[in-house]
Amino acid sequence: RESWAPRRPRWEGGAIGSERAYDSTRCLTSRPVHWAAIASPCRVWPLRMLRAARPLRSLRSLSRWIERPAAGQNTAEKRRGKAVRVRRSRAAGRAMAAMVEEDSWDTGREKKRTRMKKSKEPKGGGMEWACPACAQGVRYPERLARHMVRCCPELCAASTDGPLGQARAVAGRIPKELRTRAAPEDPGEAERHGLCWRDLRARPNKAGPMTPDEERRAREALAFAAAREDEIRSAASFLAFHLSSDGADVDSESEFKVQQTPVTLSLPRRIERVREHLSLGTDRLTKMLKLYIRSEPLVADDAGDFDLVYEDDVWLCANKPPFVRTAPRHRFEGNSMVNRAIGYVRGKSGAQDGPPQENPRVLHRLDMDTSGVLLYSKDRDVAAHVQGLFRERKVSKKYLCICCGDPPPHFVVDTALERMEDHEVAMRVVPSGRETSQSKPSKTLFVTVARSPKGLGPVGARPSELHPYDLAKVGLDRGACASFCLICAIPLTGRTHQIRLHVASAGFPIVGDSLYGALSDELMPRQALHAFKLTLGGLPEGVSQPGTGFLAPLPRDMASCLGRLGMECKSVEEIDSIVRAAPFQEGEGKS
Repeated sequence: RESWAPRRPRWEGGAIGSERAYDSTRCLTSRPVHWAAIASPCRVWPLRMLRAARPLRSLRSLSRWIERPAAGQNTAEKRRGKAVRVRRSRAAGRAMAAMVEEDSWDTGREKKRTRMKKSKEPKGGGMEWACPACAQGVRYPERLARHMVRCCPELCAASTDGPLGQARAVAGRIPKELRTRAAPEDPGEAERHGLCWRDLRARPNKAGPMTPDEERRAREALAFAAAREDEIRSAASFLAFHLSSDGADVDSESEFKVQQTPVTLSLPRRIERVREHLSLGTDRLTKMLKLYIRSEPLVADDAGDFDLVYEDDVWLCANKPPFVRTAPRHRFEGNSMVNRAIGYVRGKSGAQDGPPQENPRVLHRLDMDTSGVLLYSKDRDVAAHVQGLFRERKVSKKYLCICCGDPPPHFVVDTALERMEDHEVAMRVVPSGRETSQSKPSKTLFVTVARSPKGLGPVGARPSELHPYDLAKVGLDRGACASFCLICAIPLTGRTHQIRLHVASAGFPIVGDSLYGALSDELMPRQALHAFKLTLGGLPEGVSQPGTGFLAPLPRDMASCLGRLGMECKSVEEIDSIVRAAPFQEGEGKS
């Protein structure tokens, strides 16, 4: 045991609580935290571990023993204090050696963890009493009664005045097809439950367990309050999400007008609409509407417009058409790729025997005007893993775009991007050497797949709103362009508008891009950008993907545009082989 005791240490500046400590061989070891100068032959012991060593009384005040001398002490006092610290350090080292031999080093810490774990365990049957309005759980009904007086007093009152009466008035004006049938309330039952809540509020906290009859009465009162909360929640959700803007007259008794597609409103604005009819607080309405949004199932659209390109037990891959959102604006709205995938899965599971399948989870997004590969996962764990792959940039994506100009066979654009201060959504290229903290590095590889023939006449085109290219070089200064090309873009980073801005800044704007490209009514009504391939790297064991990756053929509008420009519309497999043969530097063009 004597061998565990450290020799007299050589202090650096005399600071025992500094960021450096000595080991038994008297070598400095840098640590990011404060360490005590007490060592063993194999490690340096941190001060926080010494403080946790409760079985030994001599270590309880170790942090007070080992401390830096005060500035006002003279040399002799400093020398005596240093000697005392060294003796105590050796004693602590011997004590720790004994603890390690007895395998009791973590005894104090384990006891503390056990106490904390027991304190978190539910007592008295657990949190079995929950507030109907905010879902706050408590252990005893008397505490729930006191909580509900502050949170939702109308649920435990005998009268129907206030928000409950207002909600019933709103329910009477809701159209019959949307109205939920509620059983009429018995005034005598409401009075009985009101007395029960009053008795519970007067009950002391440590009154002991309730009798079976008292618990039954409390359960019935809670169920009665939950039914009242459902009435208020139904009225508030209708006012917030389904009431037409021209049918919100408070004083009128006529039937409300319903809007089929709810407008895009922020949650505070929806709360204001509800408060015009119901006298509820902002905090309670916020919780109520958020619970309603989470509980509302996603809409299932018609699966006839779902262009499926691949499916197995794990993956669901679709070819997204242009002018369709990836995800809905709200849970109760449809007309998105997520809703179409849900409709496809529900329709397929309904035609088969067995339990219904879960909703597929979309793994990435495409712009509304961009078409191409959109990947879903049917497994929750796989979806979480793949979303991590997207964040770690272990996913290869390839896009096809129809551009103006005559580019080289292959080129690279490596410039930083940042948001434009005077525009809502646009980005801009940051010149080299002028990067700021808001700039984000971005890099894209480009391969020219096809070019328009030399004899092609000029096609009418005009520059977009923001054109980061020279109009004279592209030919748009004369209102027409005579050369076009099909380019494959491989983004190595995932910035907003990266491909569109990079290829335009290189002098080859995308046809139909309203922000950075060249507009032409003769060719494309939208940006000619299509995601034709997606490949995943680093999949978990047992999960595979197609050998060629996930491929999506060109849409009809881009194929028609290529034919109009005299370029051959090749298959995506042929295009992928051309891109793979591009002589990029090693590692740049791998997919």
